[in-house]
Amino acid sequence: MEKKKLSCPAGHGEMKLTHKKKHMTFKGVDIDYPVNCFVCPTCGLEASTLTQAADIQKSMADAYRKKVGLMTGSEITEGRKRKNLSQEKLANLMKIGIASIKRWEAGIIQSKSMNKMLVQALSGESCGDSLTGNRSLSIPRIKLSLRHLEKFMDMKILKENDRMLYAAKYMWYIDMETYRETGQSVTGATYASLPMGPQLNNYKDLVAEIIKAPEKQAEPLTEEEKLIIEKVACAFPTTRQVYDASHREVVWKEKSAGQFIPYSDAFRLTEL
Repeated sequence: MEKKKLSCPAGHGEMKLTHKKKHMTFKGVDIDYPVNCFVCPTCGLEASTLTQAADIQKSMADAYRKKVGLMTGSEITEGRKRKNLSQEKLANLMKIGIASIKRWEAGIIQSKSMNKMLVQALSGESCGDSLTGNRSLSIPRIKLSLRHLEKFMDMKILKENDRMLYAAKYMWYIDMETYRETGQSVTGATYASLPMGPQLNNYKDLVAEIIKAPEKQAEPLTEEEKLIIEKVACAFPTTRQVYDASHREVVWKEKSAGQFIPYSDAFRLTEL
């Protein structure tokens, strides 16, 4: 149980629970947000309990979301309840995992594209694409992701005249894990089950396009996406490991040759 009283670390006695508004620049946007914290009447020192700190983070996130036109956590919760939707049902409508709905309602900021899908789902419109991971295909982003992976691993993975035997496996895990964590893939690529494992659909036509793709034209990777790429790199430090892991995945084994592997299968991966 959290303390309902705090004492000033400077020895001034009991601090006073105070409600106040604060101003800051958050993600490049000026916001004003309410906070509850303890303030020392003598020296003005501020302190927060763990619960208050979490509430402050959510307050900042919601103030930012309001400023840039995104649904706040409470608006998402209220919106789905008006439609008599559980978190699971809303997730199913959007073709994403329930974890994403829980995170957004708790204060994690959704992307603009995910916000658009939220609005569509809560309006009764069809939304979500489990083949592309809720993103339009971006070949430059495939290259950008692989280059970040190569830099982190200090090894060459994307090669000319290559069948992407290993690069596609890394990309598959990166896209699937990002979809599992955020509700959206990194690249919008579609994947198929082939005899040599999960592979970029129509990879033979894509390799040359990926090699020559201008990275500067790609939407920059978010910090969360970079961390997921690095997570995949740490999980599979050698190309043989990512190859073998992908062949152990049931979601690949159960598909016939050439069959698509939907992003909804991301929640059934076992090797990452």
